[in-house]
Amino acid sequence: MKKIINAIVYNTDTADKIASVHHKTNDHSSWFHEELYTTENGRWFIAGEGGSHSHYAIDEGEGNMNGGSDLLPRTIPETMSWLEKHRKYDVLEEYFAAYLQTA
Repeated sequence: MKKIINAIVYNTDTADKIASVHHKTNDHSSWFHEELYTTENGRWFIAGEGGSHSHYAIDEGEGNMNGGSDLLPRTIPETMSWLEKHRKYDVLEEYFAAYLQTA
């Protein structure tokens, strides 16, 4: 997947995949799959797709929803939050150790 946002090219073919999550199976309308990427320039983004009742759904009008996909740039705090939410603690510690504090 490739998308240009604010004159920045995000491309899953040239970025490094860091983590992924799956929610439900593809035969369920709320399924989704997301992959977290980082670029050689240190930018973070999520490439995802999902069913007609997922957050990737596309409103076709007249109450018709279809599955869709998108590429979403993420800040460091947003990336860290995504990793925490999906319990990717090893990745969080590997890439963001400088931002973590001991309780």
